[in-house]
Amino acid sequence: MKIIETSRLTLRYITIRDREALIPILGDAEVMQYSIIGVHNRQQIRQFIEQRLLSYLEPGFGLYALVHQQSNELIGYCGFFIQSINQQQEVEIGYRLAKKYWGQGLATEAAQAVLKYGQQKFNFQRFVCLIAPQNIRSIRVAKKLGMELEKKVIYHGLNVEMYSLNFKSDCHKIMK
Repeated sequence: MKIIETSRLTLRYITIRDREALIPILGDAEVMQYSIIGVHNRQQIRQFIEQRLLSYLEPGFGLYALVHQQSNELIGYCGFFIQSINQQQEVEIGYRLAKKYWGQGLATEAAQAVLKYGQQKFNFQRFVCLIAPQNIRSIRVAKKLGMELEKKVIYHGLNVEMYSLNFKSDCHKIMK
């Protein structure tokens, strides 16, 4: 089921049928370099999919499959989820793309659509991204979304930077 459509991407629910297509993405060491749990094996990919399916039921949103419209290929995922950061509930935007699609603006395109969707459908007024300071590509995407570095936090034992965007006061930045 299609959730969002952009000029180049369709965002839809991830399904168990996506398992094989996710292997070269979640199983790639370079793609997963900054992931908390690292490279996923087949069982972890199945668990990843099962967690997505549960999130669509409760709380009703999650990470969505990114399908490139031109090739109809699943190229990654993008979406949002509730994250507990220092005992504070935050809506985190997450995105991950297959390596061959890096540098084409697709993560930014997907994340912009997800921000708009989250704000309109779920009335989210604040979004964050937790990013390793070395992850220059993700930092670039967060900044293109209008996010700014808010603070440094320790998350699952890792030093990360928390970028944030508050819609009520910052929504004009997204259009840059």
